[in-house]
Amino acid sequence: MKISRRATLTTSILLAGGLALTGCSSPAAPADGGSSTSQEAPAKGGALTQDNFAQRIADAQFAAGSVHMSMQMGDSVEGSIEADMVIDKDPKKIQMQMTMDQAGVKGDIRLVDGKMYMNMGPLSGDKFFDMSTMPGGAGDIGAILDQVNPGSQVEGFGDALTDFVADPNGPEIDGVKTTQLTLTLDTRKMFEAQGPQEGVDIDTLVSTLGESMVYDMFIGSDDLPRRIVMPNVGGMGTGTQEYTKWGEPVKIEAPAKDQIADASALQG
Repeated sequence: MKISRRATLTTSILLAGGLALTGCSSPAAPADGGSSTSQEAPAKGGALTQDNFAQRIADAQFAAGSVHMSMQMGDSVEGSIEADMVIDKDPKKIQMQMTMDQAGVKGDIRLVDGKMYMNMGPLSGDKFFDMSTMPGGAGDIGAILDQVNPGSQVEGFGDALTDFVADPNGPEIDGVKTTQLTLTLDTRKMFEAQGPQEGVDIDTLVSTLGESMVYDMFIGSDDLPRRIVMPNVGGMGTGTQEYTKWGEPVKIEAPAKDQIADASALQG
């Protein structure tokens, strides 16, 4: 079975975009385990404000250098996505392994040394495709890597933000007191700030998602995200991203040569 290049790259962009959002925007929702007795989260750099939150969160992630993320895509989508990521200001040094098991489809996507490898189980013959070997693939991978970089989202993001609310008495998550940021974003400006993405039509996105999107982001006193809860989009239900293991060692390896298939099979 052939997989179209557009479909696979669009999937990759959307998955990687979930990580990129941690550098600029964020989702919201009540946090499990939250406590009404939580005290104000002490901020090491003072209060998070509309003017400083994006840069501070990006800087904190660069300083941490790595993270583990668990993502639930929505109430109507069974399964989850798990990812380990090495964060670096140089997009070519970013590394990530993302595994997904949703609706009976299993996948393993890896970003290593500026290359992206994708294994979609039976859809790819249980082999990895080196996406950079496809016509134009290297440029597309470069764009994806740049978007995964949290710092790349800072520039131009301010134009998409139409409302900002910071509650220093956010819920406690995994023993960490948080500040809850509620952000309202202009949908069109948010996606335009990410740059052109093959197969992604912004007009269609705006029509589907609405003119604005509201997120809540839960930030620890170290300026690192602990949870993002995405709004209900397309009736799929809310999506939740949990961030743990900040700064812990992460080792991601490229697939073995005998596990990499001819990427020409993707064209169609």
